[in-house]
Amino acid sequence: MRRNVFLIVLALLTLIACQPKMGSRVDTRNLSVFFLQGVDKEKAIAFAEYWRDNGFVGERKQTIQLDRDGEVILVKLIENERFHEELINISEEAMLQQIERDLKRNVFQQEVEIVITDNTLRPLLKRKNI
Repeated sequence: MRRNVFLIVLALLTLIACQPKMGSRVDTRNLSVFFLQGVDKEKAIAFAEYWRDNGFVGERKQTIQLDRDGEVILVKLIENERFHEELINISEEAMLQQIERDLKRNVFQQEVEIVITDNTLRPLLKRKNI
């Protein structure tokens, strides 16, 4: 009996340890912005305000994670089902690049990369700079 309890506890701890680290969180209406170490709370709030004020928050709840990779801020957007089926087209890529430039200039004052991820925050596709 003790062995079974030990195995169950061990399995639960393993599952918890394998969960993606979401970080701290700021919330607005239908938007939750998680931010990891290297991204301060003020920048996360500024990002959430930018996202809301520029019309990127819709009717469905969005979850976004802000992370840092060296000197680059990563904006991890959880996927829309269509990215499983279609490749990103050139006009969508151009739009993402414009948003990255706006975020660099108006929010972070450093390089920004938008990463489209699955619900475990693993990148779904690699983008090519045009």
